[in-house]
Amino acid sequence: MEIHKHCEIPEALSMTAHDDNDARPRVLIVDDDSWTARAIAAALEDSDEFLVLPYAHSGEEAISAYAIHHPDIVLMDVNMPPGMSGADATSAIIETDPEAAVILLTTVSPGPGISRALEAGAMAVVQKTAADDELVAVVRAATAGESPALLRTLAEDIIISGDILPDAPAVAPSLTPAELALLQQLCRGLDYAEIASEQHVSINTLKTHAQNLRAKLDATNLAQLIVRALQYKFFSPE
Repeated sequence: MEIHKHCEIPEALSMTAHDDNDARPRVLIVDDDSWTARAIAAALEDSDEFLVLPYAHSGEEAISAYAIHHPDIVLMDVNMPPGMSGADATSAIIETDPEAAVILLTTVSPGPGISRALEAGAMAVVQKTAADDELVAVVRAATAGESPALLRTLAEDIIISGDILPDAPAVAPSLTPAELALLQQLCRGLDYAEIASEQHVSINTLKTHAQNLRAKLDATNLAQLIVRALQYKFFSPE
């Protein structure tokens, strides 16, 4: 499936150019609210670390813009009524480019759609109201690849969203004590350095456990491990 088949490319998007010689990571902001998109763009541009591409204001526009610009990071609003949702747009983009890096934009009280977008392959969630330095830090971390640092509030966000998680199989995969401890610590928002300090093991050992968890829980990234932990009830917030 080719990504441009989902919708026609809007003329405004197809005619927009950017500096191909600019080596900064390129960021596509997708939000149906123009003011929100501008505020996020201003925070990123003020850091001078990123090249912000022309905004997309719907899921359909997001797919078209991704096909044109192939951004390094997509900041995707989860809910954009009445058109295609951010979850569906994320699914379409990642189906065409499995390496796409999508961060979900949510409100303080995130609504349904987070789990579905994570299931589609989104790597993290950040609140639209996050402080500028927090937003910049999340995008910066994402450009370096997935990291536990991107998951600090993810379990809580999923629970607050009210998403109904798919039923897990009756028999949960068997995890070693070390794997279970790592999974629960990831859900608590700890990064590898913090977990290594608590468990008195190396970061490489933790990454090996994380790879084993992905295989056992059928997760393609760290964010999906959080979803699986909630599905299988390996983790319950206090």
